[in-house]
Amino acid sequence: MAPTIHSYPLSPVQHKNTHNSHSAIKLVVPLLVLTAGTGGVLTAKSAAELNRWVYNPHIHIEPSQTKHIDTRSPADHVDNIRSVFAVNMSDLASILGVTRPTVYAWLAGQEPKEETVIRIQQLSRAADKFNQANIIRLDKLIHRPILNGRSLLDILKANEDPMAILPTVKAISDKEAQTRSESKGSGKHLRSLDDVLSESSVSIHERS
Repeated sequence: MAPTIHSYPLSPVQHKNTHNSHSAIKLVVPLLVLTAGTGGVLTAKSAAELNRWVYNPHIHIEPSQTKHIDTRSPADHVDNIRSVFAVNMSDLASILGVTRPTVYAWLAGQEPKEETVIRIQQLSRAADKFNQANIIRLDKLIHRPILNGRSLLDILKANEDPMAILPTVKAISDKEAQTRSESKGSGKHLRSLDDVLSESSVSIHERS
């Protein structure tokens, strides 16, 4: 005797998308249940249980979150530091605490020591932040004594965190850019950065 096949349409189930504002998708899943025959039997009750497990709106799989991996080589990081902060080879060597020939060797592909690689990567990531801040004329500002008589270059050479001074450098850069854009008739474009700083509302203090 041929098996009898019954179709049990189930109620629509909404699947909520927690990752965007798109409308929920309604799925209507007809479930075919074998009620007779010589093969395996799937009853309506067990089918309903399976359906609730598969289409339970409270059960969802989180999409894989791909973490950004920095694949740059030590040579790339060293070149990034030099490029963003616009320093010469002597200053770059001083920042990294090595000699100029060592820096040239790193740029040529020689691997630094592990502890030095960590320092280079940290400086390179800081350089990325300065680059993203779009600081105008950073090559000039890096030499300015803007933090209690100390420059950004001094902080880099002292192996201190340059991120602490980023907001100050950005504020000064924006203020100077605004001054340069003012009417030439005012004469403000001829003033030095020190004059601009004296009018700026930016407070420059050493962070404890």
